[in-house]
Amino acid sequence: MSQQQKAESFQRLVEIREEMAELVHEAQNLVRQDFRNDYSNAEAYWLAHLKCALGDMGYPTYSTTFSKFLESNEEEAYEDEDEDYFE
Repeated sequence: MSQQQKAESFQRLVEIREEMAELVHEAQNLVRQDFRNDYSNAEAYWLAHLKCALGDMGYPTYSTTFSKFLESNEEEAYEDEDEDYFE
Protein backbone atom coordinates (compact mmCIF):
# COMPACT_ATOMS: atom_id res chain seq x y z
CA MET A 1 0.00 0.00 0.00
CA SER A 2 1.38 3.38 -0.97
CA GLN A 3 1.62 6.26 1.48
CA GLN A 4 -0.94 8.16 -0.58
CA GLN A 5 -3.40 5.26 -0.38
CA LYS A 6 -2.88 5.04 3.37
CA ALA A 7 -3.52 8.78 3.74
CA GLU A 8 -6.68 8.53 1.63
CA SER A 9 -7.92 5.58 3.67
CA PHE A 10 -7.24 7.44 6.89
CA GLN A 11 -9.10 10.52 5.64
CA ARG A 12 -12.08 8.33 4.73
CA LEU A 13 -12.05 6.82 8.22
CA VAL A 14 -12.16 10.33 9.69
CA GLU A 15 -15.15 11.12 7.47
CA ILE A 16 -16.88 7.87 8.47
CA ARG A 17 -16.42 8.63 12.17
CA GLU A 18 -17.88 12.12 11.67
CA GLU A 19 -20.85 10.69 9.76
CA MET A 20 -21.42 8.09 12.48
CA ALA A 21 -21.37 10.77 15.20
CA GLU A 22 -23.91 12.82 13.25
CA LEU A 23 -26.17 9.79 12.84
CA VAL A 24 -25.97 8.95 16.55
CA HIS A 25 -27.00 12.53 17.37
CA GLU A 26 -29.85 12.30 14.87
CA ALA A 27 -31.05 9.02 16.37
CA GLN A 28 -30.85 10.49 19.86
CA ASN A 29 -32.94 13.49 18.82
CA LEU A 30 -35.54 11.31 17.09
CA VAL A 31 -35.92 9.02 20.09
CA ARG A 32 -36.09 11.99 22.46
CA GLN A 33 -38.71 13.70 20.29
CA ASP A 34 -40.94 10.83 19.20
CA PHE A 35 -40.33 7.97 21.66
CA ARG A 36 -40.09 9.77 24.99
CA ASN A 37 -41.06 6.72 27.03
CA ASP A 38 -38.03 4.82 25.71
CA TYR A 39 -35.55 7.68 25.68
CA SER A 40 -34.03 7.10 29.12
CA ASN A 41 -33.36 3.43 28.32
CA ALA A 42 -31.92 4.29 24.91
CA GLU A 43 -29.65 6.94 26.42
CA ALA A 44 -28.51 4.59 29.17
CA TYR A 45 -27.81 1.64 26.92
CA TRP A 46 -27.47 1.62 23.16
CA LEU A 47 -26.86 5.34 22.65
CA ALA A 48 -24.26 5.26 25.41
CA HIS A 49 -22.54 2.25 23.83
CA LEU A 50 -22.37 3.94 20.44
CA LYS A 51 -21.09 7.22 21.89
CA CYS A 52 -18.51 5.43 24.01
CA ALA A 53 -17.25 3.38 21.05
CA LEU A 54 -16.92 6.47 18.85
CA GLY A 55 -15.08 8.39 21.57
CA ASP A 56 -15.07 12.13 22.26
CA MET A 57 -18.81 12.22 22.79
CA GLY A 58 -18.94 12.83 26.52
CA TYR A 59 -18.35 9.31 27.78
CA PRO A 60 -14.98 8.74 29.43
CA THR A 61 -13.40 5.41 28.63
CA TYR A 62 -10.07 3.70 29.06
CA SER A 63 -10.58 1.31 26.19
CA THR A 64 -9.87 1.78 22.52
CA THR A 65 -12.33 4.05 20.73
CA PHE A 66 -12.66 5.04 17.11
CA SER A 67 -11.30 8.50 18.03
CA LYS A 68 -8.29 7.05 19.84
CA PHE A 69 -7.60 4.76 16.88
CA LEU A 70 -7.58 7.77 14.55
CA GLU A 71 -5.39 9.82 16.86
CA SER A 72 -2.83 7.03 17.24
CA ASN A 73 -2.64 6.35 13.50
CA GLU A 74 -2.67 9.89 12.16
CA GLU A 75 1.10 10.30 12.16
CA GLU A 76 1.63 7.03 10.31
CA ALA A 77 -1.01 7.90 7.73
CA TYR A 78 0.52 11.30 7.01
CA GLU A 79 4.18 10.72 7.80
CA ASP A 80 5.26 12.77 4.78
CA GLU A 81 2.77 15.59 5.39
CA ASP A 82 2.56 18.27 8.07
CA GLU A 83 -1.21 18.73 8.24
CA ASP A 84 -3.44 17.47 11.07
CA TYR A 85 -6.68 16.03 9.71
CA PHE A 86 -8.13 14.61 12.91
CA GLU A 87 -8.66 16.79 15.92
